[in-house]
Amino acid sequence: MNRRLLYPSKRILMWISVTCVAMSLFTMLPVAWAISLALKSDSETIGGTFLPETPVWGNFKLAWDQYGMAQFFRNSIFVTFFSVLLTTVVGFIAAYAFTKLKFRGSESIYKVFLVVIIIPPAALVIPLLIELNTVHLYNSHIGLAIAYSAMGLPLSILIFRGFMTRFSSEIIEAARIDGCKESQIIRRVLMPLSKGPISTVVIVLFLANWNEFILSLVLIRDSEKYTLPVGLTSQIGQFRSQFNLISAASLIAAIPIFIIYLFLQRNFQRGMSEGALRA
Repeated sequence: MNRRLLYPSKRILMWISVTCVAMSLFTMLPVAWAISLALKSDSETIGGTFLPETPVWGNFKLAWDQYGMAQFFRNSIFVTFFSVLLTTVVGFIAAYAFTKLKFRGSESIYKVFLVVIIIPPAALVIPLLIELNTVHLYNSHIGLAIAYSAMGLPLSILIFRGFMTRFSSEIIEAARIDGCKESQIIRRVLMPLSKGPISTVVIVLFLANWNEFILSLVLIRDSEKYTLPVGLTSQIGQFRSQFNLISAASLIAAIPIFIIYLFLQRNFQRGMSEGALRA
C-alpha cells in the first residue's frame, strides 16, 4: 500500500483540518440564523442586520403560549417514545433470531427487510392510511407510532445484526447450558453488552421520528393531535407569518434531541467505533 496514504504529510493534515472546520462552520450557519431570528422583534424580522439590536427573549415564551406548543410536545413525546421503544425491542429480538437462531428462509426474510430501507416513506403513505383506517387506528397516536415503528424496524435490525454477528456464540451456548431461556439470554446477556448499538438505534430513531412530517400530516386529522412538525407548520399563515416566533418555536422543539444525545453520546460514539452501522 502507498506509504503516503498511511502517513500523510503535515500539510495534507492541515488542509483536511481546515476543510473540516469550514464545513462545520457552514453547517452551523442555519442554526446561528435561527437563533438570531428568534431574538428579533417583528419590525426586525424582514430586513435589518443579522444580529438583533435588542434581543427579545420573550419570543420563546410567546411562541410557547401562542402556538399551544405544550399539546404538540405531549403528542410528539408519546408517539416518539412509544415508537422508539417498540422498534428497539422488536428490532433487537429480530436481529437475534436472524443471527443466532438460524431457521429456514431467514436470509431471504432479512434481505426483504433490507429492501424496505430504500423505499421512501412517501411511497407507503396510502397503504398505511388504508391499513390503519381498516383497523380503526387512523387519526390516533397509537396508529402513528405503529407506522413509525414499521418504517424504522429494518434499520434497527440492520444495526443490531451487525453487532450480533460479532458477538461470541460460545457465551450464548454457555448461558443455554446454565439453563437460560432465549428470553433470558436476550435480557441478561445480550442487552447489558449492547449499550453502544442500542444507543445508536435510539438516537437515530428518535431524531427521525421526532422530526417526521409526511406520515404525521396524512395519518393525523385533528389539529389537537398534531405532532410538533405538523403543529408548527400549521401556524404559518397565508398572508402573514411571525417568523421570529416560528424560529423560536423550532429551537424549543429541538431541545429534546440535544438532551437525548447528551445522555447517550458516550454509548453512541462507542457503538459507532465498534462498527454498529456495519451490516
